Amino acid sequence: MEIPSGPAKIPDGAQAVARAFSILELVLFEETPVKLADIAHKLGLHRNTTYRLARTLVAMGYLEVVDGGYVAGPKTIAIGRAPGPKSLLLRKCEPYLRSLCAAIGEVTNLGILNGDEVLYLGRWEETDAMPGVYVRIGQQAPLYASALGKVLLAGLSDDERRAYYRRCAWTRFTANTVTSAERLEDMIHQVKTVGYAEDLEELVPGIRCIAVPIQVRGLTIAAVSIAFPAFRFQPAKTLEYVARLSQTAETISSELEAENGSPVASLE
Repeated sequence: MEIPSGPAKIPDGAQAVARAFSILELVLFEETPVKLADIAHKLGLHRNTTYRLARTLVAMGYLEVVDGGYVAGPKTIAIGRAPGPKSLLLRKCEPYLRSLCAAIGEVTNLGILNGDEVLYLGRWEETDAMPGVYVRIGQQAPLYASALGKVLLAGLSDDERRAYYRRCAWTRFTANTVTSAERLEDMIHQVKTVGYAEDLEELVPGIRCIAVPIQVRGLTIAAVSIAFPAFRFQPAKTLEYVARLSQTAETISSELEAENGSPVASLE
């Protein structure tokens, strides 16, 4: 599987489909109903175009109108609950990351590279592991501001990273967010040296993360992490957490490499 270095190109003639999915994704990741004007503004679409697409999604059952805004409709909710087949990567990771979560009592995450962001493919947590923090499966986060993202960046070539730095918006999410290519590149070299990355409250205030790569035949295909509320994080146990994560990642990597055929090509 070739790691993408940028967003996938949308085929000619598929703009309406892409815009409809963009509307659906925007609505799904909001906690309250989203107004038509807000959708048009955030996506840079004409209001009439937004209205036509949103009305079509409502007619098909993928959106509903509540309190003058749009929310997920019954079909979208049903799809989210459908017991469809999981990717090979998620199936291999789930039992180990669920077990790690139970053993340490903290959130464990699985992320993959998706364009210029990390996509949360899996998340496991104890009932009260991280109250008040909501990271949904399918949500995306900036590579430069997350431990998962730094691990994935470390798996890219120098040229791919330099191209990413040129595209990067460098939004500051917290006082600790890294906002320069020079500083981030120093951190990436450190990741390559020690084998893990950290998020020191760089994306969400009060949240720290540690991440390591999952590699198949030398290629970084994903990253796994442990996330902690900062007040509960114990710096003296960092190496213990890294060892647990690394052992888990190595076990997953071994199973993927043992699969028949080409495991890298069949992860999706």
